[in-house]
Amino acid sequence: MEGKTKKENETDGSKRRDLFVFVRKTMCIAAMYPFGFYVQGCGCLAYIVRVWDLFYELFNYFVSVHIAGLYICTIYINYGQGDLDFFVNCLIQTIIYLWTIAMKLYFRRIRPGLLHAILTNINDEYEPRSAVGFSYVTMAESFRMSKLWIKIYVYCCYIGTIFWLALPIAYRDKSLPLACWYPFDYTQPTVYEIVFFLQAVGQIQVAASFASSSGLHMVLCILLSGQYDVLFCSLKNVLATSYIKMGADMAELRQLQAEQSVSDAEPGQYAYSLEEQTPLQELLQNSTEVPRNFASAFRQSFMHCIQHHRYIVATLKQMERFYSPIWFVKIGEVTFLMCLVAFVSTKSTTENSFMRMVSLGQYLLLVLYELFIICYFADIVFQNSQRCGEALLRSPWQRHIKEVRSDYLFFILNSRRQFQLTAGKISNLNVERFRGTITTAFSFLTLLQKMDSRS
Repeated sequence: MEGKTKKENETDGSKRRDLFVFVRKTMCIAAMYPFGFYVQGCGCLAYIVRVWDLFYELFNYFVSVHIAGLYICTIYINYGQGDLDFFVNCLIQTIIYLWTIAMKLYFRRIRPGLLHAILTNINDEYEPRSAVGFSYVTMAESFRMSKLWIKIYVYCCYIGTIFWLALPIAYRDKSLPLACWYPFDYTQPTVYEIVFFLQAVGQIQVAASFASSSGLHMVLCILLSGQYDVLFCSLKNVLATSYIKMGADMAELRQLQAEQSVSDAEPGQYAYSLEEQTPLQELLQNSTEVPRNFASAFRQSFMHCIQHHRYIVATLKQMERFYSPIWFVKIGEVTFLMCLVAFVSTKSTTENSFMRMVSLGQYLLLVLYELFIICYFADIVFQNSQRCGEALLRSPWQRHIKEVRSDYLFFILNSRRQFQLTAGKISNLNVERFRGTITTAFSFLTLLQKMDSRS
């Protein structure tokens, strides 16, 4: 690795870097993370940024709170008038904006310390590369996948919510993106532009808030799955690492490699990482440590794997503490949103129904997409947490069964306690939870349609 250039190091992932650049910027736009993170110190610029942070946060609260309040007033005024389509549409927007406000408060004011600790801990402590062995993996591929997924998700959120802003422009009737009650005539010159601007900001904040809350969860799951990949490769090569620390010669390494390759023929062992083979000559050249006996070399190599495993589990526990309360509420919110959006889509019969159905269809897809990434990536973490023992048994353990037996058994027994991300420690987040939520949502939809037909 020492002979590689800086550019190559950045490509293969062996160079430590900030893993949260894009999602942190998205959180800053949503006022869920301070811009002051990028300006450290106590100078004039830092003071200006802190003042801007406070002003920007208060302005975003004002925008989201006043829109949510207007929708609540709209629901109260129009309750019992028989227009279930309009009533449900207002209820959808109320839920969305209340959730946006809750996420801003939760990330920025309720648990900012835990959020900062998670991001800092991962950036400072993650392993960029597996231990020296016959093969290695890096964080390059999981880092690339996390950037790809978060960018796709963020752009979809922005497109889906900003699309509503195009409807008044398409209609050219001085309507607003969000149809809610105002205590004044918003169609007056200048007043209309101000109201339209505030609603536009509100829609952008909805997109940023949804993308930040669920997107960070997705990024954390992908990166921690990448850490599991690094750990698997280190565990699989733990005996090779020990031999290198022992100062083994070429013949010993070749024999060990031949024995390991017998139990290591299965493809697709990693969630995201790409495995690269290390030439034996390079292993011998990189072996600069003082030779030691097998017991000492194995203990040092194995302890590094144990510490790495403890780090991953500890980080997942922090993530569970932060997100578990959110997802408990989120499952219920998504269930009702899916039901309500589907209901309004089937009830849209106005002259502008096509554009309205396209907009509502985008909302429905985004809600499904958000629930999918929450459950799917949590399931990936769960599956990876069960495979540590399997990775360890890929090493040629039979060669040193007496020396490694107790350590192997102890690690395998402890690694069987898989880690499951949950929603409020009540419901496990997995693909089955995704299916169950969809089933529940459409059961409510059927009930709502029957109520509407009776009325």
